[in-house]
Amino acid sequence: MKSCRSFLFWEVRRAMPFKKIKSRSTSGLFDELARKNVRKSAKDYFIYFFTLALSVCLFYSFNSISTQFTSLGIEDKLNYLAFSSGMLNGFSVIVCIIMGALVVYANRFLLKRRKKEMGIYATLGMERKELNGILMRETLRIGAFSLVAGLVMGIFAAQILSLLTAKLAGISLESYRFMVSFKSIGLSVLFFGILFIFVHFFNTKELKKMSLLDMLYSDRKNETVAAAGIGAGWLFAVLSIALTAGGYYILITVAKEDIARALGQGVVLLMLGTLFFIKSVLRISTRLEKMNKRYYFKNLNLFTTSQFSSRLKSESTSIAMTSVLLFLSLSLIILGPGMGKYVTNGIEYSTPYDASIYYSSVEGKDVEDPMELLKSAGFDLQKYSNSYEAFWTYTASSLTSDFLSGEKAEYEKSETNHKVEISHEAGGFEGYDEAEYAAYEQQMSLLTILGLEDYNRILASQNQEPVQLKEGEYAVSYAFPVMEKKLEEFQRNPKTLTIGDTSLSLAPKGIYRAGWKNQNILSENGTIIVPQSKVQELTRDMWFVDLNYLSQDESFGDKVYDGWFNADVTGFQLWTRQETMVSLTADNLLTTYLGLYLGMTFLITAGAVLAIQQMAHSADNIKRYNLLKKLGASKRNMKQTVTKQLRVYFGMPLLLAVIHTSVIVGVVFSEFEGFDAKSKLTIIGAGGLIVFGVYIVYYITTYLGSKRILQLK
Repeated sequence: MKSCRSFLFWEVRRAMPFKKIKSRSTSGLFDELARKNVRKSAKDYFIYFFTLALSVCLFYSFNSISTQFTSLGIEDKLNYLAFSSGMLNGFSVIVCIIMGALVVYANRFLLKRRKKEMGIYATLGMERKELNGILMRETLRIGAFSLVAGLVMGIFAAQILSLLTAKLAGISLESYRFMVSFKSIGLSVLFFGILFIFVHFFNTKELKKMSLLDMLYSDRKNETVAAAGIGAGWLFAVLSIALTAGGYYILITVAKEDIARALGQGVVLLMLGTLFFIKSVLRISTRLEKMNKRYYFKNLNLFTTSQFSSRLKSESTSIAMTSVLLFLSLSLIILGPGMGKYVTNGIEYSTPYDASIYYSSVEGKDVEDPMELLKSAGFDLQKYSNSYEAFWTYTASSLTSDFLSGEKAEYEKSETNHKVEISHEAGGFEGYDEAEYAAYEQQMSLLTILGLEDYNRILASQNQEPVQLKEGEYAVSYAFPVMEKKLEEFQRNPKTLTIGDTSLSLAPKGIYRAGWKNQNILSENGTIIVPQSKVQELTRDMWFVDLNYLSQDESFGDKVYDGWFNADVTGFQLWTRQETMVSLTADNLLTTYLGLYLGMTFLITAGAVLAIQQMAHSADNIKRYNLLKKLGASKRNMKQTVTKQLRVYFGMPLLLAVIHTSVIVGVVFSEFEGFDAKSKLTIIGAGGLIVFGVYIVYYITTYLGSKRILQLK
């Protein structure tokens, strides 16, 4: 008992000057102990602070997107950007859950590392509530430091995102202003404040479950795992191959029909395959290493193999989870910007005019002169433009998108209506009439037909050369790259088009690229160009007027909007260039930032889990490495042991992630028709650099931290 009192005396003496002990309360003593512990932990577990600060930075910067729009002066009259910002904020809930799980996981390892310290405090007379008090003070200090550092990093990271936003939106930086989002600061403080309160309650619960013996002798316990036969390893290997092959098969084959379903099912199978692969590799490799006596007894391989075997159960699961997080991270960081780039691919063809107005004969009254109807509704076009082209588009019930794809569609008409349930997976609507749904599908797939004279007037308004068709010929026009491959094949194997009693053949070099209206959806079925005399035999579909404003001043667009919304324009729709650009920009930003946001979250989680886990294991192995020193092991061999373990723990997940991501990205990008190889390689390279850069930082920090803990510098 006397020695215990002496120990407590010197512990307190080191925490503060002896003369101040009597003048300070117990609370002050605990504050000093907490401060000392945090300072000590900051050296050994710098990665913990770094991860928390990086999490705050990520959370703040992506929740301040709306402020970035304001700083760049981007107008959002129809709330497209507000919707994108709201979606990112909504996904922050998922990020919060992931970050919360990460912090609790990391805190669990830190608490495990300090079990013996807590046991000594308890032996010296501290009650559980006093131990909780020390941990609470440490949590508050760690949280405050990480929060402040993360917010500072986040504010500057948000400015970088603003520059990226400007580049993606194609706007100048003249209107850029340095701005701070106080709303995002408040959300960050609120979330991480709640998170650290939760961590405190977790610590309290864990301390209650610990017995004094568990605390004092925790550093002497190895994970006890029954020796797994090599048969189990081979069984896991077979399951891994089957699941992974199944995942690849679904991704490659089903993606052509339903890419969303292919990704969902394929990724789940790859996750399971990864888990069984890691379990099989670790079991088989450790058994083979033990069987190879020449290798097993060389240098410190015996010790290294025993380290793998002793933590086989927990390590295999964590490595598999890390690999899953890594390939999700790498895939999202590549596919997010890739989809964003694809959305705006060929954007110049989606906005050839300042505005497009269209009237559908099925929306309002079927009239001969929609221009007069528009004027009588209170919108006089000549007030806003003296350069416009008005025209009708046409359809034929037998001419669908299958005409250009080489397939033949058959629509069966039933005299009686039968109620059916079309599953959501098939893209249908439950309870709809079968014939009604077939008619809807046919209507959506009808090809647009334009008269040659109307089409040439459109080209002339864009200063393009007119199209020349001989008698008995037709042409095909497209705007977006998605149609390129299909039309190249169609030109090699053209079809005859029949209108009434007349058969038309595709003109030589009869494929043209031009946008003939403003639209915010970068997909199309293609447009058929026929002699003007033939459109009289077709069904009128929609009436369009393409116009350029009298003035290119930005305020003039506001006048057009005011005039439009003050008129009774029932049956008409207006698409302006500005509206279309903002809509496409919002889609680009949403997919790009969502991919980066979730991808970086998974990346930080994967790197932090591995780093904290390995550094905690290094701390547990201090006595073992000291024993190796006493037995004569060289520092070089011990460093090689640490390096070998870290290469396995960090290298295997990364290798699997790269393989899985290559398949996923290859499948998705193959569906992006017209997306040039240079853009793909640029996005893949940039995404790979981000992931490898952050991952290497975690690896180097873990390696240096482990050497410091084990005193192998």
